[in-house]
Amino acid sequence: EILELIGQGGMGAVYKARQAHLDRTVALKILPIREGSDPGFAERFTREARALAKLNHRHIVGVYDYGQVEEFHYFVMEFVDGLNLRQIQQAGTLSPREALDIVPQICAALQFAHDKGVVHRDIKPENVLLDQEGCIKIADFGLAKIMGTERTSFTLTEPNHVMGTPHYMAPEQVEHPKDV
Repeated sequence: EILELIGQGGMGAVYKARQAHLDRTVALKILPIREGSDPGFAERFTREARALAKLNHRHIVGVYDYGQVEEFHYFVMEFVDGLNLRQIQQAGTLSPREALDIVPQICAALQFAHDKGVVHRDIKPENVLLDQEGCIKIADFGLAKIMGTERTSFTLTEPNHVMGTPHYMAPEQVEHPKDV
């Protein structure tokens, strides 16, 4: 049951929703229809959903389910009741000490993901959420690269395309985007 739109970006729209059979609030991410027209998309989507579901870490938004209804692909994820770092920054309510406490949480989440073969590739204030208890949650792995033992890596994005938010990209990604 969709309750309200939380946000919208290049990789889809995220809604606050109620998962009726478990009586819990969740985040529902629906990917744009145009993405589903790519024949390889369904396979990449499935591989990424399964990989992200294995990222069970207190500082990473949990993935509960994924699927497709008609032409719509979706993720059902943990709902984080709070704000993102951009909103907190703009409100001016983050003290220097609180900001320093956030850094190790982000680093722990990214290291955990890297250890599992997942590279986020779009870390920015909008993708770092702070819940009501002050716990950081990394969100939006829509541009993530899933590294594997196979020769090919999988992602929801198309191969050999530049991706990410320019002001947050690593210098080598800006200089040689197809090599990163």
